Amino acid sequence: MKAWIIQAVLLALSVGMGAQECYRTEILNEKRIKTLQVKQPDVVYYEPILTLGSDEVLEISFDDMTTHFTRYAYEIIHCNADWTRSSLSPIEYMHGFQGLSIDDFANSFNTTTQYTNYRFYLPNEDIQFKVAGNYVVRIYPEDEPDKTILTACFAVVDPLVDIEAEVTGNTLVDTYRSHQQLNFSVLKKNLMITHPATDLKIRVCRNRRMDDVVSEVTPSAILSDRIVYENNRSLIFPAGNEYRRFEFLTHRYNGMRIERIAYYNPYYHADLYVDYPSAMGTYEYDQDQDGRFYPACSRCESPDTEADYYIVHFTLAMPEAKSGKVYLNGDFVQNRCGENSEMHFNPETNQYEKALLLKQGNYNYQYMYVPDGEEKGTASPIEGDFHQTENEYTIYVYYRPIGARFDQLVGVQTVRYEPGQ
Repeated sequence: MKAWIIQAVLLALSVGMGAQECYRTEILNEKRIKTLQVKQPDVVYYEPILTLGSDEVLEISFDDMTTHFTRYAYEIIHCNADWTRSSLSPIEYMHGFQGLSIDDFANSFNTTTQYTNYRFYLPNEDIQFKVAGNYVVRIYPEDEPDKTILTACFAVVDPLVDIEAEVTGNTLVDTYRSHQQLNFSVLKKNLMITHPATDLKIRVCRNRRMDDVVSEVTPSAILSDRIVYENNRSLIFPAGNEYRRFEFLTHRYNGMRIERIAYYNPYYHADLYVDYPSAMGTYEYDQDQDGRFYPACSRCESPDTEADYYIVHFTLAMPEAKSGKVYLNGDFVQNRCGENSEMHFNPETNQYEKALLLKQGNYNYQYMYVPDGEEKGTASPIEGDFHQTENEYTIYVYYRPIGARFDQLVGVQTVRYEPGQ
């Protein structure tokens, strides 16, 4: 009887653990909240990563599109390597208190669309981090603590290991000229890694796409000073294509890839030139920013509050996909295939269309295809795969020896693939 009870308890625990929420950077109220950014201040091409115990600071900002002021607060959650909540209590992973208010805010100035820009910084005078790992900031109205408006993910690393990495276009015969191979080694330094295959958790993402992470990676060699991951088939990635780009800084002239700008009360509208699938074409180099975006405007000092909002119209001329859906993808939609990024097919024009309210600035984007019944998207059917494509690969190394209670982030390395280098 006791054995049966123990088995039942273990089964219940395993089911509960399996149902744990995986956090990600996302806006939960997309009609009200816009332009979420998680970055280091004054850094355009950002990575949401801090070094434990350093002077580095992370800036989290967003716009509230309502005309009345709302006081927001936030809590900080420590996560496992897979972005589920860890077993640590707040007192174990941070100095400070939960539920602090966001007191740094400013109304938009000289814009046709009114909004309030909010921002705060981590760590700050009230909050400091004790341990390395994955973290999530959950933001909510102060008077409605259970109503989450957005979550913002970032990492804190304690660099106890070094990572040497390279990306090559030379892959297996069946993926040659369309894929890229990532090879890397984890240098132990002074970290005692007794069982590398189980003590380390490896997670690799490309262009900050946390929906397409490679995590089941086995070492190809374990040496006295390093753990090697080379010629691993799970580290062969579809090369994709360079991101498409557009820029709109003012209504006085059309920016990059903008066909026309017109005002229809109450918004300016920006029509992009029609896009076409590029999978069957040839590779063309473009100096993109690997899916990033940043607010900017002409003749203004502070884009955070002076950049205006336009309705931007996307069109993709291709036949309707009968067995899947098409989405916009990039940091500006948090690399998330959801209602806010879904393209809709117009049978009258025989093309996919989407209109989004976006802040003036520079944007990278691509088109993602998600087959019916699946959650993960792929850009390959629309954008194509070309081995020359410049991509960013970020390697996260977590350390969790037997008996440890959390995944400690001990190394992060971002490497770019640039042909000819």
